[in-house]
Amino acid sequence: MLHKLILFLVLFVTSASSEAHVAVIRMNMMILPGTGNYLHRAVNEASEKGAKVAVVYLNTPGGMLNTTQEMVSEMFKFKIPVVVYVAPEGATATSAGVFITMAGHVAAMAPGTSIGAAHPVQGDGKDIEGDMGKKATNMTVSMAKSVSEQRNRNTEWVEKAVRESVSITDSEALKEKVIDVVAKDLDELLTKIKGKEVLVNGEKFSFEDYSSLPKIEYPPSLQEDLLNFFANPTVAAILWLVATTGISIELYNPGLIFPGVLGVVALILALMVTQTIPVNTGGIMLLVSGLLMVLAELKFASGILGAVGLIALVLGAFYLVDVSMAPGMEVSLQVFLPIVLLLGSFLVILVLGIRRTYRLKINTGKEGLIGVTGVASSDFKNGKGKVFVEGALWSAESEEQINKSDEIRVIEAQGLTLKVGRA
Repeated sequence: MLHKLILFLVLFVTSASSEAHVAVIRMNMMILPGTGNYLHRAVNEASEKGAKVAVVYLNTPGGMLNTTQEMVSEMFKFKIPVVVYVAPEGATATSAGVFITMAGHVAAMAPGTSIGAAHPVQGDGKDIEGDMGKKATNMTVSMAKSVSEQRNRNTEWVEKAVRESVSITDSEALKEKVIDVVAKDLDELLTKIKGKEVLVNGEKFSFEDYSSLPKIEYPPSLQEDLLNFFANPTVAAILWLVATTGISIELYNPGLIFPGVLGVVALILALMVTQTIPVNTGGIMLLVSGLLMVLAELKFASGILGAVGLIALVLGAFYLVDVSMAPGMEVSLQVFLPIVLLLGSFLVILVLGIRRTYRLKINTGKEGLIGVTGVASSDFKNGKGKVFVEGALWSAESEEQINKSDEIRVIEAQGLTLKVGRA
């Protein structure tokens, strides 16, 4: 009975979420690792929810070539057609945006937009010089021509866009057969592409008039936005600087703690955003390092280890699961943040308690006698005498003249002899 109820609920949820619609993906951003994850996750999620077509609003100044290659490769595998729409008015598909536009099943532009300038450059915008520059240009030209040939678009113009950084307007792009259609808005675009036939994952697909279908937005997740933030060339450069500087300072000055732990977290993030290691691998590394820092906080009570450790745990939890590969599996902030806040509060209370304990005066042993007052039970001769402290009679020494019944204070405990002075 129970399994039938579960099956009914699953079927109900599936049917409720499989309404035919047009998926709208707004890619007003640089082409960075988070952008690639966003496109992959959003299109696959839309496909599972019954979308007939995904429309990508594109407005980008360019980005990372390796991310672009991955995105283009994925666009040929999607189960639903993807329309790349350079919009709104004033938008541009520059550099990496050219390849993404060319890879769309349908390439469209809004009036007053532009496309082009796809010559490969370094992260700081400077040309790649020498043989490496030639290799990068030739490789990029090959990729651009391959994509445009598969989509039956103008390969000659695409090569010029890469080699000569040419750029054209929407009307010129339509005339040069770089794009398929110019449309002022989404409804006009969906109407104009009715009847167009394309290959979707190797199978023929004919567009119907989808302008009357509901339009559902698929925004980027917090994980994707954060990944793009850290992958921004300026932020990535700062991460490398913090990583190398922090770790170096800690190696030359062991025990400072803060530079070292900050450097470790920055290093893991830098390796992730430059795609040196996979995102979910970086998430595991952040979780492990964060847990170790929190455990170390229980021993050293510095406050720094706990704070940086919690940050590492939060970031690690975000990137433990690659949502582009497992849509819908992203971390729930409503559940996760209260847990982090609770753990953080516990650590704060624990650290304060440990520090308060460190400041308490020792009340036992020889150390517990220091500062305690007593009474001299005899006159001191040659700096030596007897004192009565804490209910016991002690041999004592003093550099001051102390007489019987004088009040004294313990300065130091040396074995069974106390060093005292006048109170």
